[in-house]
Amino acid sequence: MPWPVPLPGAISGQAASQLEAMLPGIDARSPNTVATAFTRVTEMGLQDLYFYQAYLAAQLMPDTATDWLGRHGAIWGVAQDPATAASGSAIATGTVGTAIPIGVTMTAPSGAAYATTAAAAVGSNGSVDVPVAATVAGSAGNMPAGTVLTITSPVTGLSPQTLTVDANGITGGLDLESTTDWQARILKRIRTPPMGGSSADYEEWAQAALPGVEYVSVLANWGGLGNVGVAVAMTGPAVPSGAEITTIQDYIDLVAPVTAVVSVLAASLNPVNVTLHLMPDSTALRASIEAALAVAFQQNAEIGATTYLEQIYDAVSSGDGSYDFDLTAPAADVPAPSQTAINTLGTVSFV
Repeated sequence: MPWPVPLPGAISGQAASQLEAMLPGIDARSPNTVATAFTRVTEMGLQDLYFYQAYLAAQLMPDTATDWLGRHGAIWGVAQDPATAASGSAIATGTVGTAIPIGVTMTAPSGAAYATTAAAAVGSNGSVDVPVAATVAGSAGNMPAGTVLTITSPVTGLSPQTLTVDANGITGGLDLESTTDWQARILKRIRTPPMGGSSADYEEWAQAALPGVEYVSVLANWGGLGNVGVAVAMTGPAVPSGAEITTIQDYIDLVAPVTAVVSVLAASLNPVNVTLHLMPDSTALRASIEAALAVAFQQNAEIGATTYLEQIYDAVSSGDGSYDFDLTAPAADVPAPSQTAINTLGTVSFV
């Protein structure tokens, strides 16, 4: 409930009533009188105090705080996830034995900048997989497999002067956590306090282990009575790398009950293809619907959950303009194929 702030005129009206009651015969409401000026000045000063009280009331509560959200996060041990730089590997080709030093810089077609993070040498097959990382943290550094990175300072012996992102892509780049998401995590910590190994605890531990862990499913008796499976997916959704799984596993092993046997699992992605017939049809409408579907799948993503036709219908209906449509695929609700799979948007086709 927001702190009440009197409407303009309410404070001066109360002041006028008090003056008229204390000094019979005085006119504290007509323009250009000393008494009226006094009531207006009083209102101006008190209005600022009311607004400041409203501001403090909002900041003191974690569900409405903005400027003081960092203080609430510090109290509850929930820090804002920082931006992280994307990393991966890219393939260079050239003369056998050509040395590629640390710090070789390159750019992607999008303008994102990268640098090699370890020295390498072209192997006997004429190529080498070189570790690279984005020079600026953020999601803009993520690149799919096959992206060509152009070297900005030529390396003698490489031909061409480019590297190609390998099959694993360049991943792991995250923007600074939004205030909304950070606030939601703080509130979740308050509302679901540690319970010595409840499902909520494992979910919190997985997300505390590493920025970007957005989807978590806790599986009881996974692999045996008393064992716990923790399936995770990164923001996207995206499949976590082996290194990310190891980091999460190590963290949970430190904080979980000593009697628990915990296995951290990488969730698999299950693309759900959507086929539509639009009436009328247009390029702009298609783009609007594809964007709406992408948002809907991301918002409704949950490991082991079902994607309901109603969710798809709602997303398609939210496109720009007036139109009708037929949804031919999927023909029914789509359950995730396993407890560790997460449905994602596949190919959107228009017929």
